[in-house]
Amino acid sequence: MKIRLFFLLKYFGFWLLLFILGKIVFLLYQHNQSFALPPGDWFRIILHGFRLDLSTAGYILLVPALVMAITSPLKGNAAVYILNVYTFLSLVVFMLITLADLEIYKYWGTRLDSAPLRFLSTPGDALASSSFITLLLYFSAFVIFSALLYFIYLRYLASGIRNSGKAGIKGIFVFVVITVLLIIPIRGGFNVSVINTGSAFFHKAAFANHAAINVIWNFGHSVAERKESFNPYNWYDNDDYDVALKALYNDNGTTTRILKDERPDIILIILESFTAKLIEPLGGARGVTPNFNELCRHGILFTNIYSTDSRTDKGLGTLLSGYPVLEAIPILKYPDKTQNLPYLSKSLISQGYHASFHYGGDVDFANIRSYLVNGDFNRIVSEADFPASEKTGKWGVPDQFAYARFLSDIRADSGKQFHVMLSLSSHEPFEIPVKPKFGTGDLTCKFYSSAFYADSCLGDFMKRFRETGLWENSVVILVADHGTRIPDFSEVYEPRKFHIPLLITGGAVIKDSVVAKLGSQADVSVTLLNQLNIDTHGYILGKDLLAPDSRSFAFYSYKNGIAMLTDSTGLGIDFINDAYTFRYGPVNASHKRYARSLQQYVYENYLELSSINSLGKQVRK
Repeated sequence: MKIRLFFLLKYFGFWLLLFILGKIVFLLYQHNQSFALPPGDWFRIILHGFRLDLSTAGYILLVPALVMAITSPLKGNAAVYILNVYTFLSLVVFMLITLADLEIYKYWGTRLDSAPLRFLSTPGDALASSSFITLLLYFSAFVIFSALLYFIYLRYLASGIRNSGKAGIKGIFVFVVITVLLIIPIRGGFNVSVINTGSAFFHKAAFANHAAINVIWNFGHSVAERKESFNPYNWYDNDDYDVALKALYNDNGTTTRILKDERPDIILIILESFTAKLIEPLGGARGVTPNFNELCRHGILFTNIYSTDSRTDKGLGTLLSGYPVLEAIPILKYPDKTQNLPYLSKSLISQGYHASFHYGGDVDFANIRSYLVNGDFNRIVSEADFPASEKTGKWGVPDQFAYARFLSDIRADSGKQFHVMLSLSSHEPFEIPVKPKFGTGDLTCKFYSSAFYADSCLGDFMKRFRETGLWENSVVILVADHGTRIPDFSEVYEPRKFHIPLLITGGAVIKDSVVAKLGSQADVSVTLLNQLNIDTHGYILGKDLLAPDSRSFAFYSYKNGIAMLTDSTGLGIDFINDAYTFRYGPVNASHKRYARSLQQYVYENYLELSSINSLGKQVRK
């Protein structure tokens, strides 16, 4: 029995060592952030993450402990056969999660959780963010290190018990007790509260806290949480948060007119990852988007607009449905819910418009197709509608070809039109069909080069569209689907990560102006529909950015947190520790209440989406 006990001890230590090595690899891979930390913080990252490592190792040890108990009446060979299979599968899962997490964190700024699972129905698109070389290196690393770790296990752990004797009845008792005692490291000790990712948080820098998290524990916990079946954000009674929300959405329905005609053609261009960091008039980098910069001089430029999340599918739901899709809500995953959303396309179709959606990528990615179909779009153009010669990008058709098809379809249509274009060339891995303007030396250079190319395609489209004769009776809306951490690798919660451009231009716009009111993507539909005198009651949490008495604020969500910005204050709230991730200005209890009320209300509405219209009337006048 001593041999078996020693095996369990070594097995426990084996996994703990793997988790520590995994943290070191993570720190080395994210060198642009980890090397900015003092050397001592690396040790603190390992130290503060050790409880989660113990918890994860405890979960993994449950099966070996039970196997030892069950096979105690038998010789060691029986246990070895079972544990070899279990360990091999565990190592495969460990390597898959660990390697995927390295790349995901670089772009998303959060450790791997269950979110990417909703993209498994379209694996080609899910992998499109990584280059072929990166995928090849990852696959090679996966095979090599999985085999190496399994060899180490066989050579130094499994061989010790292969020929061990029977442990008998005493062994059954001992190993059952060990199995029960594993609840201690699993739950994080003897405290009343069970361990969570907050136990690893120790530093003012979010990256250091993220690095301390055990990604295996984080992934498993995320899958087990099942947030989609209940509302985890129940802070207030319905009447309480209803009062808070009515205080936010209190305009009287009047708006400032900016359009010459109530029924212009409408062109909505959603720009992939077009953060405000790219736009000079918004304080962005110089010379990256010269065409957009010039366009900002013509039309209505909104300088304080924020995305509500960090994914394209979330951005679509917010822009086209006026629905502030939260980080925790994969609403496009559920067609039975999206069919009950309001749609800008439906509102316009009811007034005689024809609606089309153009995208050079795969509309089956992230369930976008079902969302568009539920929105009654008359025509959906995607990657499948382009010739093979034009499908040269990782995500599909480069912007120059997508815009050409977009313009061709606009010119061919008659009657009142609502055309939507979603670009893609500025999406990672930032592959473009032209010589990179800023080179490819690092991620920032690649991003700038792809943005410059995407901007040139936009500029060319706008020039050609002006020449069609349709410009004078059209309103063109340019807005990003979401912001991005790049180029300065903003923390996941920081406002500048979510700051995006919004420009309303076109010949139908009366005059040029700048609007500084704070708002979000959720406000775009309501703002446009009010200009067209079309009912907006179904759009429960969008405000009119041009209404003189609408409140100036923006709300967004991020991993395990929410943020609320006003003209004089800003706050971010971390759900795990119930603490501020950032805070500025004279923040008081009402600001926190507003943010929490929005989070609770939207999640509750999401769970019972069939009641969206009645619930909407309770909030907006």
